[in-house]
Amino acid sequence: MRSQLPLTLHLLPWVLAGAGCSSPALGASESWKRIVLVELFTSQGCSSCPPADALVRDLPRLGFGRARVLPLTFHVDYWDGLGWKDPFASVVFRRRQEWHAQSGTLRDPDGQSGLRGLYTPQMIVNGVVHFLGQRRDAALSETRRAAGGSSPITLIAEAAITGQVINVGARAAFAAGVDTTEDWKLIVALVAKSARTHVMHGENGGETLDEVPVFAERWRWTGVGLSIFTLYAAVM
Repeated sequence: MRSQLPLTLHLLPWVLAGAGCSSPALGASESWKRIVLVELFTSQGCSSCPPADALVRDLPRLGFGRARVLPLTFHVDYWDGLGWKDPFASVVFRRRQEWHAQSGTLRDPDGQSGLRGLYTPQMIVNGVVHFLGQRRDAALSETRRAAGGSSPITLIAEAAITGQVINVGARAAFAAGVDTTEDWKLIVALVAKSARTHVMHGENGGETLDEVPVFAERWRWTGVGLSIFTLYAAVM
């Protein structure tokens, strides 16, 4: 049976040297100039993380739907030794968090730069501002602020499904002054819209965690239809 994927191709503004992306076809208001990437580094083994996951899940209800905000949750692996191994955790996501920490571009909402060590839940808005992921006030205000900036790239993407194979094509339009000789890469992410896990042990033992949208290094969910996934495309 052919699985159906609701292909809403969005532009993920993975930030490199301050560069981001936007798509004018998403119907955002004139004051909302770009789609904002919100990354949450989390873990099922961290007792402070469920409120941050709930905040990400609540973004559409707060007016930050996919036409304005693209959230991704990355499950890190450094809490896996506390009695519960997070099934979505990966060293790849820890390395991405380390890359952010070592980039020298992160600051807190008060403008203080620098970061000592990794922590969860950590929310990063457009690769620039970081704070505790359960801080709703900071998340909403920093997302609105990031949406007011311009973007040097517009991505036009298309996708087609043949059985379980997804073919993606994209064209990128660069604004004047953007260095097109850099090593730009197209990134396509397939993420689960939602996931529910009953945690048996660890700091969240006995809890049932609902998380959205869950990014996995390699999807190992056999027999799961593509209808629960959303496809994102990005220029990096």
